[in-house]
Amino acid sequence: MENNFITYILENIFLFLPLFLVGIVVTLYLYITGKKDHFTEKKDADTDYIKLAKYKINVYVLIYLFLCITLIVLGILSNFILPTFIGGLIALIPIIMIAILRFFSNDSKAV
Repeated sequence: MENNFITYILENIFLFLPLFLVGIVVTLYLYITGKKDHFTEKKDADTDYIKLAKYKINVYVLIYLFLCITLIVLGILSNFILPTFIGGLIALIPIIMIAILRFFSNDSKAV
């Protein structure tokens, strides 16, 4: 696999080298000519929550939970049990990170 990839790059070096150089030049140009904003704008993070009965639930958590449950159901129905649970654990990472950030963050205002 590695030999095929390396030979593909070496055979098409005249295609990849200009693309690589143009990318670096454009990045440097944008970095040098970019202007910095010196004002701070506060965003209201309360719009990310919906209220169901008494509970305020983050919309993104609902989306991630839906994707995780869909992944698990499709994996179980297709008899891929081990990859399903590994993929389910990987899909739970954003939910866990949102919960940790919400636990350690006391304010609802984002900068």
